[in-house]
Amino acid sequence: MDLISTSLPTSIPLRCADVDAITFGKNIDLFTRLQCLPTLSEGILLQLGMVDPYSEYAFVEIRNHTHQEVRAFGITLNDFETALTALNSNLVPSAEILIQKSMSERPKTWGEYSHARSLVLEIIRLAFNIGASDVFIDQQELWTEVAMKVSGQKEILPPLVKDVGCAAIKAVKEMAGITTQGSQSWQSGFARCAIEDKWAELRVEITPTVHGESVVARIQNRSLQIERMKKLPFYTTDHRILAEQCLAQRQGLILATGPTGHGKTTTLYSCLGQLDHARLNIRTLEDPVEFTIPWITQIPVGSGTPRTYADGLKSLLRQAPHVILMGEIRDAEVAQTCIEAVDTGHLILATLHTRDVIGVVSRLMDLGLSGRCISTALSLVISQRLMRKLCPECKEQKKVDELQSRYFRRYDLVVPDFLWVGKGCRACGGMGEKGVIPVFELLKLSSHFGMATELAKSDRKSFDETKLRHLWLNSGGLPLMREALLRVSSSEISFKEAIKYDFS
Repeated sequence: MDLISTSLPTSIPLRCADVDAITFGKNIDLFTRLQCLPTLSEGILLQLGMVDPYSEYAFVEIRNHTHQEVRAFGITLNDFETALTALNSNLVPSAEILIQKSMSERPKTWGEYSHARSLVLEIIRLAFNIGASDVFIDQQELWTEVAMKVSGQKEILPPLVKDVGCAAIKAVKEMAGITTQGSQSWQSGFARCAIEDKWAELRVEITPTVHGESVVARIQNRSLQIERMKKLPFYTTDHRILAEQCLAQRQGLILATGPTGHGKTTTLYSCLGQLDHARLNIRTLEDPVEFTIPWITQIPVGSGTPRTYADGLKSLLRQAPHVILMGEIRDAEVAQTCIEAVDTGHLILATLHTRDVIGVVSRLMDLGLSGRCISTALSLVISQRLMRKLCPECKEQKKVDELQSRYFRRYDLVVPDFLWVGKGCRACGGMGEKGVIPVFELLKLSSHFGMATELAKSDRKSFDETKLRHLWLNSGGLPLMREALLRVSSSEISFKEAIKYDFS
């Protein structure tokens, strides 16, 4: 089957040769009535091409009849009828003959390794075209599962039979420069694939599992990332002004925080894109380098290299840099070195894993920094989440209820008459949401009266995170939830999506 599509994989071409004739022959009436054709049956797994892959009624009936777990992908009505006609023409005189004929003609595997490599390239091309951030290839006991992460959510693709899955993982390893000998250790690699006139850059992680190996390939669209660097991603004017003020300074610590996979590195790179790289010596330390930029010196550290963040940062400070981007502050030594670098006149950008902007202060204190050091060095904190956008094709209005009204009033926002929800359609794979947008909260200590003074007096024992958060909010701080609600009222995201990140 051809796996290439420019939308979610819900309309994959299907031919008669793709159908599992044995399984079809056992349940002809069921599959014909529900307009679906089986393409793989392995143990508890049944893979189907369905004219309507969103029919819950069909799923329930097939599960009850076959006692198998159903994985479905969409096919066109024309492909279904063409394949069905060809299958029925071979039913002479009965399904049993078709089953026997199929067993003798159907190949036992998908062929040589070169074919597996082509299959991997097709999967990558599909992921790239639909904007997936990750590809997953996971060996199971009887088959190999293939999936993608699209708009922050896992999307299942048709699985591979066991031997083809092994060959596909071997192909990924060779493309990423990873040894194919043995499967009992974690391995990392990097690959580049030409997708028409663009390049897909892959960061590959191989992990041993109980059934074999797991592959996670992070996909980066280099041209898109460079395009994103041309402007700051912030939605509100206040946020843009705060960021521009801090980037105009020649020293300070700018931190991005939030969960893994929510765009922290992309935001920091967009900050670098606002700087004059012709006049400034800009260098990065990353584990690993997410995507390559032609006018920035990028240095990999951590696993697979003899360098640590601490060693790399100390070395960089002897290379007369103006700006340093750190992948992540992970320990007390790196945190202390960052503060020292700021004190000696450097602009440092880094990531840190905390829940919100105030949590960054607590985390830095946990790493051994004093309140005075933090208050003088910390320039800006950016907390962000990626939220799923409503599908523009199927979103519809719904009257605001009392709970929703209370949320808007809590953040001093106008309560709209209607909000929007996603109904679900073929364009969004029945999810009602398609794509993601970032939502932010920013903290600039010097912009909030009393915060820097309060922090400078604190140590780890006396620090009161709740008090600092109240000072921030009372002096004009704009929490992430407030911006999320603004996106709700402008029909970009659903209310349900916004309150997933309500920490109040």
